[in-house]
Amino acid sequence: MIDLNIEHGMFLSAQLKQPVGGRTEVRASTLVAAAGGFEANIEWLKQYWGEAADNFLIRGTPYNRGAILKMLLAKGVQEIGDPTQCHAVAIDARAPKFDGGIITRHDSVVFGIVVNKHAERFYDEGEDIWPKRYAIWGRLVAAQPDQIAYIIFDSTVVTSFMPTLFPPIAGATIAELAGKLELDAGALEKTITDFNAAVQPGTFDHTILDDCRTEGITPAKTHWARKIETPPYLAYPVRPGITFTYLGTRVNKQSRMLMKDGKPSANMFAAGEIMAGNVLGKGYAAGIGMTIGSVFGRVAGREAAKNARN
Repeated sequence: MIDLNIEHGMFLSAQLKQPVGGRTEVRASTLVAAAGGFEANIEWLKQYWGEAADNFLIRGTPYNRGAILKMLLAKGVQEIGDPTQCHAVAIDARAPKFDGGIITRHDSVVFGIVVNKHAERFYDEGEDIWPKRYAIWGRLVAAQPDQIAYIIFDSTVVTSFMPTLFPPIAGATIAELAGKLELDAGALEKTITDFNAAVQPGTFDHTILDDCRTEGITPAKTHWARKIETPPYLAYPVRPGITFTYLGTRVNKQSRMLMKDGKPSANMFAAGEIMAGNVLGKGYAAGIGMTIGSVFGRVAGREAAKNARN
């Protein structure tokens, strides 16, 4: 465990508590915090999401609990970012609670439809190009009853997306598939029948915003809409998979942390996920997380080194 000794926005020393009870004091002239957010801290997530957070799956380590972030905020560092926003994707509901990794993420949404536990669609599966929208699906599923949803498609698209760790659940009929998913068969059949009837003729191309769309149903599927009619019918159960949170420490252009009185800290800097809220408000585009880490990592390192020399 690390205790941060901070006074008036100045990092004084770090005390490293040893497991055997001893204590080692490490003195430094500058602090760069790059310790991540609190995505693995379910109790902290529940402060903003309520009991729904119990059904969240964490894509990474169980140890990223936000201890450094919490200490910094408690010591007078100004916070930034919406605590209810996060990078959250739809991952397989059969994945482990922690450390499922990228092999549990589902990228098949645009090739089918997504229904909740009542077999009802709840969002436009074809809203935009996938790299721009894949990270909204965790939050969308989190808003559904019991934080569970099902991606439904047919056998014509099984080679159109990257396979995941878990195989799809299959049924020779929609009713059989519904039974395996523990969904109401009549409700799922109606949802798919209504969807198929709304699909308009078009030229399918998942690399662009094509003209394959629906008319007359809500929500619409505005692109890549094709009928689900070729058995076997397939499905993936999905839950919210949390990658990282957006609540963090406010920084200036030099990546220097700002204190609650608005003044820059004397020698504290931040980079990466712990200050992601300075860049991310709602949503996410592919690669932004790595960009935040690399850009502000370089800025924070450069400025910290300059501060240490002075």
